[in-house]
Amino acid sequence: MTTTTTIADIAELAGVSTAAVSLALNGKKGVSEKTRARVVAIAEEAGYRFNRLGRALRQSRTGAIGLYLPESAVHYGYYTETTLGVAERLHADDLSLLIVPTTRKSARIESFPPVDGFILMEPHSDDLGVAAILGQDLPVVTGDPPSPGFPSPWGIVESPNDRTTREVFDRFLAQGARRPGLLLVERVSTWSRELESAYLHWCDDSGVMPRVIMIDIHDSNRKFAQSLGRWVNPESGCDAIFVGADGVTVRVAGILRTLGHRPGETIKLISGVDSPIMEFHTPPITAVDLQPRAFGAACAGLLLELLDQPRPETTVRRVFDAALTVRESG
Repeated sequence: MTTTTTIADIAELAGVSTAAVSLALNGKKGVSEKTRARVVAIAEEAGYRFNRLGRALRQSRTGAIGLYLPESAVHYGYYTETTLGVAERLHADDLSLLIVPTTRKSARIESFPPVDGFILMEPHSDDLGVAAILGQDLPVVTGDPPSPGFPSPWGIVESPNDRTTREVFDRFLAQGARRPGLLLVERVSTWSRELESAYLHWCDDSGVMPRVIMIDIHDSNRKFAQSLGRWVNPESGCDAIFVGADGVTVRVAGILRTLGHRPGETIKLISGVDSPIMEFHTPPITAVDLQPRAFGAACAGLLLELLDQPRPETTVRRVFDAALTVRESG
């Protein structure tokens, strides 16, 4: 058969009514699971394609999911990968992805196109749009938890940040570092706050003095070097750095070299986010692989599970694994 196969054609092949085919293909009650399975198998074999718009109208659905990213997403490759993962997973279920505009300074989201649910990737605590979306009566899944005080989402997919952070700093100690520090570029994401909290608890458990530095990614290299130079001075500064940011570690490595350090030798360096450039940098940089593309797909998959269900009594939580990829820098 060709892609012009109709519901009537499937009904004839399955030996059931067109109404039964419609019920089976749309996941409605009224047909047995055996009949549903047979109808779906015949439809797939025949290459039948759902009329997405028609189905959405019949189900009072838009057939689209909104993706909300933090305003800073433009600076980081992580969000590109997670967006691809979301898009691929939704496409497999014949749903459209709409990237809605960030409204960080305004809670007004009335201009957003209608969607069946939202995915909020790494919601930031200073983003009023996040609170507005979470306050709606729509299914919402967040990639990492929203900040305390925000309305709860229907579902959360999160990384094991406490475990991976401790693994990083245990590795620093095993390599001989005695003054490991944490570099951050923001404290408005749950991810950054969890890295810092895990680091501070690790310092307390390990008897290590905490060393945390905040860097503005918009700083000039000269200002960046001044801040970093004071923090890694040979007498009492850091001898190992965990960079809690995406796309910043390579810049840190370059500035360390201008300061007379050799990443991987005189100072250990690990990135909190992996990417292809980490593997091809000289030296290759050890990094936490958050698997952003698969992470995005997991967020979309959880939302799809929740779309046709009543709101759960408690938020559904899924942990998506991350692993430390060891290279020469640390």
